[in-house]
Amino acid sequence: MLSRRMAGSADYKGRLNAVASQLLDDLKGTDRYSKSRFVDEVFPERVTLDNADETLRALAPRTPVSIQGNQVTGGEAILDPKGRVNMDQIPSNPAELYHTAPDAVNSNEPAMNALLNPDSYTKKQGDNPKLARAQAIGKAMASNDTVAYKKAGMPIQVDDEAAAYIAGQLVRGKGNTPLRSNGFVKSGGVGTEAREQILIPGTDTRFVDADKATQGAYLDDRRNALVGQWLRQGGASIANPSTTIVPPGALSHMDHVQSLSSSRDTIGDKGWGYSDADENYSYLDAEANVHSKLNYDIQGQHQLMKLADFMRQNNMPAPARLSQTELKSKDRKRLTSEEALVRLATDKATDIKSGGEALLQALQIVNGIR
Repeated sequence: MLSRRMAGSADYKGRLNAVASQLLDDLKGTDRYSKSRFVDEVFPERVTLDNADETLRALAPRTPVSIQGNQVTGGEAILDPKGRVNMDQIPSNPAELYHTAPDAVNSNEPAMNALLNPDSYTKKQGDNPKLARAQAIGKAMASNDTVAYKKAGMPIQVDDEAAAYIAGQLVRGKGNTPLRSNGFVKSGGVGTEAREQILIPGTDTRFVDADKATQGAYLDDRRNALVGQWLRQGGASIANPSTTIVPPGALSHMDHVQSLSSSRDTIGDKGWGYSDADENYSYLDAEANVHSKLNYDIQGQHQLMKLADFMRQNNMPAPARLSQTELKSKDRKRLTSEEALVRLATDKATDIKSGGEALLQALQIVNGIR
């Protein structure tokens, strides 16, 4: 029996999920389930050292599964020669994510409606859990509550020692490079000229000014903290109602929840805190990350999505998304909430009337009328 062949191994859960995914694909005539990983199929409520290997292997890509009568073959974890999981190869399907960019957001989807209009949703028995997740994220964004925002988007408890262990068992790239040895540990701009003001949290020392030993120790800890953040999100995008897992890399980016420009790093004691503190980390899918780059304020992002949804409903064109080149430009102006809303409402307006209607809607959203 399949269960006997799988039992007693850290890979039992991963193989079982692989076979179940293939069965679902066969039954529904799709490849959706084999191409994706979801939070509830991979993660326990709490990740500890005792279940860290099982969790790792549940994330891993799999050999093809073949089901012929009572014979099941394949479904083994694909690991590197040292038994590690390549983060770039974790199955992930962007089509499972909800659109959040201004040119695509759509409240006709129940989960997005719960995020954009959280007061409109009342939980009922049997509802998909992602609706409550979406509502909680939406409420936090609407009130600019960064603590509640992270809580809503971090459903998994992760012990620090488990995060450190898993971080050491993840690699990236064709050469299976450890996370500590590639750009992963400097995501968010640490050590770059453009963000040279970043302080080592709890100190007045800029990272770029620290000696090599201090920098190395900080990046060691940062690797573990970044992986811990991603794991606590269940591998999902923190601001997306979907529970599909999105591995860091091309599909998911580390995003500081509150801005560097208003942090202690940039404006001293008047700042809200240290930009690179662990509690300011989050992982966003690529589309949400582009959206956030217009404006770091999560309340402003929520207002932008609500306005964009109104404009979609009324067939009003939205500005194009920023390209990666524009995002990386040193000359890119970071917009305030007000500037971003005005740009969205008027940049592509075809006439004064429609632009005025969009601006009025923006004012109503900002003032809590909509």
